Amino acid sequence: MHVGEYMGWNRKVDRIFKLRKEQKDKDITEASSEDIYVDEYYNPDEDREPINAGDNLEKGDLFAMILSAWITIIPISLGILLLIVGLAWLLLGL
Repeated sequence: MHVGEYMGWNRKVDRIFKLRKEQKDKDITEASSEDIYVDEYYNPDEDREPINAGDNLEKGDLFAMILSAWITIIPISLGILLLIVGLAWLLLGL
């Protein structure tokens, strides 16, 4: 490859990069000045659907949730209650 061919290729590449940069700068200035909601009032709450608690439950899910809560809470509360009674029994000597 001769020096002249390399320089010609380099000028083509430089011209492409320059055009792409100008196009990018033009797109950025157009995008920053453009407001997509100029002609209408936009309320973001219109896009949201109200949340209903029972909409996504299947048959038997409520019973399963209550049962799992009892299985989790009752042993812990009984353990704390027994600990309090045991400490009272040791400290008071009943």
